[in-house]
Amino acid sequence: MENCDCLVLGLGAMGSATLYHLARQGHDAVGIDQFEPGHVWGSSHGHSRAFRVFYRDPLYTELAQAALPHWQELQAISRIPLIHLCGFLAFATPDNRMMEDHLTAIRQSEAPFELLTPAEVTSRFPALQIPARSRVCFTPQAGFLDADRCVATHLAEARRLGASIHGQVTVEHIELGRGHTIVRTSAGDFRANRLVMTAGPWTRQCLPELTLPLTVTRQQKFYFQPSSPGALEPTSLPVYADYDTRYYGFPLHGPGVKVADDTRGAETDPDRIDRRIDHQEGERLGNWLASLLPQQTFKLLSGSTCMYTETPDQDFLIGRHPRQPGIIVGAGFSGHGFKFSTLIGLMLAQLATTGSTPYPVQRFQLDRFSRP
Repeated sequence: MENCDCLVLGLGAMGSATLYHLARQGHDAVGIDQFEPGHVWGSSHGHSRAFRVFYRDPLYTELAQAALPHWQELQAISRIPLIHLCGFLAFATPDNRMMEDHLTAIRQSEAPFELLTPAEVTSRFPALQIPARSRVCFTPQAGFLDADRCVATHLAEARRLGASIHGQVTVEHIELGRGHTIVRTSAGDFRANRLVMTAGPWTRQCLPELTLPLTVTRQQKFYFQPSSPGALEPTSLPVYADYDTRYYGFPLHGPGVKVADDTRGAETDPDRIDRRIDHQEGERLGNWLASLLPQQTFKLLSGSTCMYTETPDQDFLIGRHPRQPGIIVGAGFSGHGFKFSTLIGLMLAQLATTGSTPYPVQRFQLDRFSRP
């Protein structure tokens, strides 16, 4: 049996960040994952995730702003480019209620923003032509994160600081003990004083006794090759989101221009997800992309699947196991959690080691759906 002070179960975006912050604080930290770290079977892989402060809830704007300096610090420590602040541009027709809610919230926040006309958008970003009647909000302290690099960098820095990392380790059973937890796995048993559960879509399987209200959905993203790549670099194009269709796209990064649909996909079992690519959806997204960037032609390069793990209210689950204070859970990040992951890792590390965090997590308590 391997003994450790802190065990992190699941090493995607949240788990890798938690392991990093635990190691940085000097704790004896071990991380395990059922796949090799950096795998493509969960929710944290790929070349980009949007980093936005444009939310309908000021709490998430506050948390995104709090996460930004932590990403910048990790980038400086590692000397690896992780975050690209090319801006985030949202647009919708004038009667779009979601857009109106976001505008109300951004006005209540301290985040800088600009309201632009479609003509001003094209003047600033010549490749981009949005519908003529659109309402537009541009937030400059936003852009995208290189997802694969973020996870890999958190893990590399955690290992450099003394953390142990084990891949291809399947959890068979979790035993709750007095003052400790025993995790029985395919690689032997781990005895931990504190366990941080960041298992993503597999959270319910790992903690069935909690009956957490989590729904896992199948999502797809697509990469397109543009005819004139130079015009679509992050120096010339922001991340752009259509709040009518719920489609969003990125500048050129990685293998091509990434486009995805934020509409919730079909419910799925994470162990039985259909990973076949829907080429009709790829065609729809390609047509949308071509309508916004009419000076370009696009060739579909590839597509892939990932998963959202959602709560009924779209808020996160962050808190203690109700029957085992030594277990901290981070789950239900509902398709928008990656941008916060370095901050959430810090929150989870603080909750595990000191019992509290200065960040606002009261809304994220695990028992909120079972309260009378």
